[in-house]
Amino acid sequence: MKKNKIKAIKIGFLIVCILPTISQALDKEDILKYLVKSSYPEVKVIDKEDNDKKDDEENLESTDNIKSNISNKDDEEYVNIYVGEENKPETNKEKESKATSNIIDSSYTNNLRITKNKPQILIYHTHSSETYSDSPKNNYHSTDIENSVMAVGSALSTELTEKGWGVVHSTKYNDLSYNEAYATSAKTVKSILSKYDSVKIAIDLHRDGQSLKSEQAKKTVHDKYTTEINGETVAKFFLVVGQRNQNVGELKRQAEEITALAEKKYPGLVCPVVTKQYGRFNQYMSENGLLIEIGNNATSTKEALATSKYVAEILDEYYSNIK
Repeated sequence: MKKNKIKAIKIGFLIVCILPTISQALDKEDILKYLVKSSYPEVKVIDKEDNDKKDDEENLESTDNIKSNISNKDDEEYVNIYVGEENKPETNKEKESKATSNIIDSSYTNNLRITKNKPQILIYHTHSSETYSDSPKNNYHSTDIENSVMAVGSALSTELTEKGWGVVHSTKYNDLSYNEAYATSAKTVKSILSKYDSVKIAIDLHRDGQSLKSEQAKKTVHDKYTTEINGETVAKFFLVVGQRNQNVGELKRQAEEITALAEKKYPGLVCPVVTKQYGRFNQYMSENGLLIEIGNNATSTKEALATSKYVAEILDEYYSNIK
């Protein structure tokens, strides 16, 4: 009891005496960067000034990346984010209201589609505005849902449903305020799980981001991260594991086993598991939390959509015991 009182006094002293001093010394942007770093260590906040010193195109395309090329460099332990208006995905309210009829149809209500009672799988998108190479927008971030990772999520949910799974697919935009994407998606997941406690598997579906400095670079990346299955060109995929999750051992085991199964069934379709030392990526929120990257900004929507049926087959086989 005495220890708790001492702790409370210390916290009170910090709030009353120290925080006001810090607040006066920092501007709003500094405070935002501090809050982002303290709340979500899986992101690395980059100053606008530092960003300007680098190649503009490379930075624009890497704002959402969890790069699949594995390296020991500290920088690659983070997801890069940029504080400022320039990183907001481009929106067009008139276009958004027209609604992408092929993806968001009458089966979606309030940004959700539930394919069966007591669904076992949740598919959501922390970076909902990630788009593929054939999106009319050039920054690979927009509300062009037809050419986005959400279209792939819709296809994956359909494929899994056809295999007997109940699926909840969320098309809520969690990254319209990009720096708050993981905090926002955590609220999205918590809300859905509170309504559907039958969910056992939560999939945060992304598309990877690669540096594309030229047309030749785009071709090189495209060819590296696509393969051919049954005469069809499909995008490769991989899984990411955040090392800061309490159940990291189980998460890593599952990711490696799913990867091994994919490689056995479809050699060349899957890339090695990527682990991030400082990340959580909300994987702790579900018994089986997966972060899956399908394709990247050099692959097309069609190629990523084609991958969804193979990912569904692999996940169906792997998790068949909890169906």
